Amino acid sequence: MKGKSLKLKPVSDKPYNAETPFAALHSKVTPADLFYVRNHFDVPSLDINQFSLKINDSAANQNELSIEQLKKFPERDLHVVMECAGNGRASMTPTIKGTPWNLGAISQARFTGTSLHNILESVGYPKDAIEVRFTGMDQGKVRPGGTAQYARSLPLEVALHEDTILAWQMNGEPLPLQHGFPLRLVVPNWYGMASVKWLGEITVLTEPFEGFFQTKEYVYVGEDGSADETPVSNIRVRSLILEPADGLAIKKDIIEVSGVAWTGKGTITKVEISFDQGTQWIEAKIEPPTSPYGTYRWKHLWSPKSAGRYAITTRAYDSEGNVQPLDSRWNKGGYGNNVVHQLKVSII
Repeated sequence: MKGKSLKLKPVSDKPYNAETPFAALHSKVTPADLFYVRNHFDVPSLDINQFSLKINDSAANQNELSIEQLKKFPERDLHVVMECAGNGRASMTPTIKGTPWNLGAISQARFTGTSLHNILESVGYPKDAIEVRFTGMDQGKVRPGGTAQYARSLPLEVALHEDTILAWQMNGEPLPLQHGFPLRLVVPNWYGMASVKWLGEITVLTEPFEGFFQTKEYVYVGEDGSADETPVSNIRVRSLILEPADGLAIKKDIIEVSGVAWTGKGTITKVEISFDQGTQWIEAKIEPPTSPYGTYRWKHLWSPKSAGRYAITTRAYDSEGNVQPLDSRWNKGGYGNNVVHQLKVSII
């Protein structure tokens, strides 16, 4: 699938944020020019010839590695679905402040780099380490009178997982500037806020990190079923209907209803569809995932009994016992909204 006839859907200009069109999600990888863009600040000005990744341990010892030095470590190649934690925020009621994402802040790509544990083990880290902080080279205003660089931390066990990688390629090409050139972190199964772009510094910590984007943003507050200040982490189970398109008028026939599903815990075990506002559910056929961290394609052949207006709803289940809720779980930040996806079509 070529992206020439498709375009990103801008959500904000300053900083620039944009959604992936649904048609681009049919592919195993989303073309880089159609991969959703999430920026907290303006894109930093960078000189690849001057770039080096700084790696600090808790004793303030510092190592520096160039991209060429990083590329000497064993290479790892992963297909990963990435979703913004605020995807679907715009549909929450009451309205939430923040980037008004609809449902297009999700894409998947093939990232190439090296496992972070290779780097940490090569420079060494203290036995009492509990977290690793990742600091991007982008910065900006976070509150009146206050600025900060974008920085996040991961628990040590997540940082040391072989599939937590430092990536310098996306879909076989150098990372585009909007997606973190020259180096970014990629954390499979976690919402995209964990995959720090324009990565400039890594610091091993013996105490919890309490930066702005760790404790003030990306925490669940005011959500039923979640303790306040619970950190946003794994992607919640979700499915989307890609075909037919919302609002379409279709001749009465056998109609293929299809889409994608994904989860940040376990595997997708079932996708169901309803054509009557959730009174009855029909199980769809699921195809194998594009990768252990990718989307699952699903489809169902539907034969409408009569002409009229229909609401098509989909929900997914995963192996951890999670299922998409029928109503949004509101929270102050508008995070993790994995409510069932519904659209309407007319059968003529």
